[in-house]
Amino acid sequence: MEHVINTDRLILYPLCKHHVQFMQELEARVETYKYDRDEPLSSDEIIEGCQWFFDNSKLLPDAGAIRWIITFNDINIGEVHINCNWDKTKEWEIGWHLLPEYWGKGFAQEATTTVIKYAFTNFNIHRLIALCCTENVRSVNLAKRVGMHLDGRMRENKLIRDKYYDEYVFSILKHEVII
Repeated sequence: MEHVINTDRLILYPLCKHHVQFMQELEARVETYKYDRDEPLSSDEIIEGCQWFFDNSKLLPDAGAIRWIITFNDINIGEVHINCNWDKTKEWEIGWHLLPEYWGKGFAQEATTTVIKYAFTNFNIHRLIALCCTENVRSVNLAKRVGMHLDGRMRENKLIRDKYYDEYVFSILKHEVII
């Protein structure tokens, strides 16, 4: 299978139809959506989002998107995804979610670091960004641990449950990644 990534402990599989149920379980967790939106996505929205990744993976390596399902001991534990924001400037965005029972074990850092190296090696990327709600301390710390630099803070950029939140913009450039 194309774009399968192996690490010491993990296997990252590109999203397939049989992963849709896992995505529904992951997206239903409050920890997955509480820094992004008011409520969990509906089943139809999750299916539509998965279809978007299926369709956009066909545009790789110059544009498009891909979502990997993180597996540990044959158990789905999370996801990491990247998508092209602007093909002209070669800016892509990365995001991640991990089931909370696997937090604090280094899985998110291992998967994200590996995806960053893989993406810069295999796709047409100059700059990779991550947007993190300033309240999401775990994601902010992960962005720093994987070598991303804080570019700035967007004030009141996210509206969640009728409250505005600031977001940090992190980035890493191709020449900063040790491959």
